Amino acid sequence: MPNAYLLVLSPSNGSGQERQLIRALHRASRTDKPAILLDFSLVDMLSDEAIDLLLAYAFVLHAQGRRLILCYVPPPVRHRFLHLDAASRPLLVPSLLDAMAEINFPARHNPAG
Repeated sequence: MPNAYLLVLSPSNGSGQERQLIRALHRASRTDKPAILLDFSLVDMLSDEAIDLLLAYAFVLHAQGRRLILCYVPPPVRHRFLHLDAASRPLLVPSLLDAMAEINFPARHNPAG
């Protein structure tokens, strides 16, 4: 993907999930790509620590003019992000196709007129 760095989360038990997520997000954030996409299609749940990590990266990337976009987010995880302001949360989209549309056509939500 020329405009995004794609991470596909895999199911994991225990603290291994956070370690893998930290490494993957760190690696992705070091690229010059304008967006980091996280595919949750294989994951049913995330720990509180992993959610806090995602919130921290979303905030930092937003400050850099970049985006953290989450796809296929499980409902128990999704509700943790919905009450936050736009600058503090990652963008939640239903699919990778929707994520690519957000990257390629970000103004589509701001119709003129």
